[in-house]
Amino acid sequence: MRPTLRENAVRYDVAVIGGGPGGLPAAIAAARAGARTVLVERTSALGGAAASGLGVLGYLDRSGNQALGGIAQEVVDRLVAMGGSPGHFRCPVHNSITPVSPDLVKIVAVQMCQEAGVDILFDHELLDVGVDDTDTVRSVTVYGKLTRTRIDAEVFIDGTGDGDVAYLAGVPHTLGQDGTQTMQPSTLMFTVTNYDLPRFWAFLDDNPEEMGIKEDYAAGYDVDFLRRTRGHCYIGLTERVADARSAGTFTIPRNQFIYISTASERMLAINTSRVTRIDASDPVQLSKGLETGYTQVWELVEFMRSAMPGFENVEITQIAPALGIRETRHFAGEVRLTMDTLYSEATTSQAIALSAYNIDIHSGTGDGIDLQVVEEPFGIPFGSLVPQGVDGLLLSGRTISVDSTVFAAARVMGTCMAVGEAAGLAAAIAVRAGGSPKDVDVTELRQELTARGAILPGAVPRASVGTPIH
Repeated sequence: MRPTLRENAVRYDVAVIGGGPGGLPAAIAAARAGARTVLVERTSALGGAAASGLGVLGYLDRSGNQALGGIAQEVVDRLVAMGGSPGHFRCPVHNSITPVSPDLVKIVAVQMCQEAGVDILFDHELLDVGVDDTDTVRSVTVYGKLTRTRIDAEVFIDGTGDGDVAYLAGVPHTLGQDGTQTMQPSTLMFTVTNYDLPRFWAFLDDNPEEMGIKEDYAAGYDVDFLRRTRGHCYIGLTERVADARSAGTFTIPRNQFIYISTASERMLAINTSRVTRIDASDPVQLSKGLETGYTQVWELVEFMRSAMPGFENVEITQIAPALGIRETRHFAGEVRLTMDTLYSEATTSQAIALSAYNIDIHSGTGDGIDLQVVEEPFGIPFGSLVPQGVDGLLLSGRTISVDSTVFAAARVMGTCMAVGEAAGLAAAIAVRAGGSPKDVDVTELRQELTARGAILPGAVPRASVGTPIH
């Protein structure tokens, strides 16, 4: 008889699908609160975009106050202790940047899951979602290595980024930006070594027009800032990019070059690839996007070697294992956070996380970025995690219910981690009470989050343990 797929069935209190910034803290928080928890990850590593080399945004607000605590801060504290992060750095453009080691992120993630008692299923892909006649999610089916596993749970958390669980469960959704369905472009991150930053900065001294951010909000963003700030992001080379485009050697739809400091002073992360006009929730388009990303990586290496003094001998050290996806599906929640309700009493009183990043919209059809300063951090209300029309499920990470402008600020990893912790704790509270996650007492949730070190609107910022702020 010919072998067939193995069939398996397991039961948990909480099942988290997706081990990136939205899912990882959710699983840890749920398990720490006493829920028997499984974390399903489709790749061989936890961390998502945090394991790509990209620095984490959102830890500090524009005034330099800490906006993220709890598990999000604990991850960085552990990385600092291991030499995997130099801490938080203030930035005139991004408010703050927290460089992290992509490989140590993977290790810390596993350690924290093991300590909390989370069961991890690596290399498992979501196949199906079981919804009963009351529109309650009762199970998910996942696949890994010739085995199909049905997972039953009391509460499910969608940390997939694209909202695959919510999509299969039938939660109402839209694609892309409101009114146009245009999606922010994707990026294939990579890291490089063998460069001479002092030589490059000397070039910028002689060519100040190649510091690319000129707006008033970026006062202080100059070459001296780059020199004195260990963790910084450089944006510029507008003229050299334009020259290379005219010569036919720069075909990427981006008008500037970006590098970002990493946890290692011997490596920089390159955030300049731009893959436009794809729906990354479609596997064929995603595959084509990866093809484009790989060709862009080499084009950028050649650009650095020919157009950037100090980068003549630059070498690739790592290419991210997946495209960095900024935007796909947006889901309808019990509350939809909009620009008009950012600072309303209803939002603030129900907030379970803070967002401290600026509105940062990468053009899905052109080559620029629309950046709007957010002077004060805003809260993410619990209702944005509760999907419309479907019970037994919470949204986390970039799947939460917000308008497309708010999304451009709330999509970053730091905010996703704070939302994830809230989702995981809410799921555990629902299991404890024997009720629905949508009926969780938000006052109780906020109190428990604060007791665990989370920072909410109006809270007095707590000092981190061992993480410097520069």
